[in-house]
Amino acid sequence: MRATLLLLHGLLATPLLAQCPFDPTITPPAPILCPNDVVMLTTQVYESYQWYKEGIAVPGAVFQNLGVGYVDAGYTFTVLATLDSCSEMSPPVLVDGWAFLPPYVIHQGDQAVIDSMGNAHHCEGDTVLLIFGTPYAVNIQWTNNGIAIPGATDDTLMVTTTGNYHVSGAPDICPNYIAQLGVVISLTFDPATQATIVPNGAQLCASPAGSAYQWYLDGAPIPGSNTPCVQASSVGVYTVEVSYGVVCTSISEPHIVNSVSEHDADRTLGLFPNPTRGAIRVSRGQGTLLGNWSLVDVTGREVVAGRFRGYGDEWLDLAAVPSGRYWLRPQLGADWLPAAITVVR
Repeated sequence: MRATLLLLHGLLATPLLAQCPFDPTITPPAPILCPNDVVMLTTQVYESYQWYKEGIAVPGAVFQNLGVGYVDAGYTFTVLATLDSCSEMSPPVLVDGWAFLPPYVIHQGDQAVIDSMGNAHHCEGDTVLLIFGTPYAVNIQWTNNGIAIPGATDDTLMVTTTGNYHVSGAPDICPNYIAQLGVVISLTFDPATQATIVPNGAQLCASPAGSAYQWYLDGAPIPGSNTPCVQASSVGVYTVEVSYGVVCTSISEPHIVNSVSEHDADRTLGLFPNPTRGAIRVSRGQGTLLGNWSLVDVTGREVVAGRFRGYGDEWLDLAAVPSGRYWLRPQLGADWLPAAITVVR
């Protein structure tokens, strides 16, 4: 008796299917949905219908059409159609959906410095490129402080000013799915300050004051020169690099020191003609003109180099040197002082 009851229950719970003279089908046959899409599954005209999702009857789904959305992606649907008391089940249709990475932005351009609060700092004059990651390629809109930036509809935004930046856009395959970046990108551009060198007695000082310093003589760092002022104890071209704020640095214009004390008189050079249009004679009042030399410009860049052989006065050919002010500097094996040379054309 128990086996009979179980069999009867199974017959009542399952639709009675017969070999009907019709074959219901579902269109579209293989829908792929965007995240905000809804599609209508439909079948042919019959007397009655029952839709199934993964083999389970959908409550109330007794019409010719059934609306499915992105939440139904990954599930199969069938429909039981009845005509003239004959019921036939359709082949299953898989509802699929497009899946995308969450929106993200790539940073390129000048490197930021992150402060203790996690804020990104740049120096005024820097450029930051914000690049909206793939596959978000259409219907793009960048905003700053919540306001749309006119014309900023490309995947790349060039940023040069302080602000709070955000972007939205859609994949080209789902142009109506507008995805929002999950964070706001805050960028700070600190004002740029131009460092200058101010003489102060026998010292050179950086102005305005900054948070860090590095002094250079003829383009080479001066060891231990991390102070606002340095002693101008050597002739040559001085520059200073000063840090302002969190990230900004500024390099001063060159400052030339060409005074020589009396006790260095025997180490000074004579130059004729100076200014010169080409060749210049180099002499030394006392001592031997000996050792390697280099000619550097006001930035400390070496233009030409050579060696004095100790045979008395020597001529330097500067015909290929552009117009400007230069320094003749001693190198290995030389004990004479640097001297300024002006080339004119």
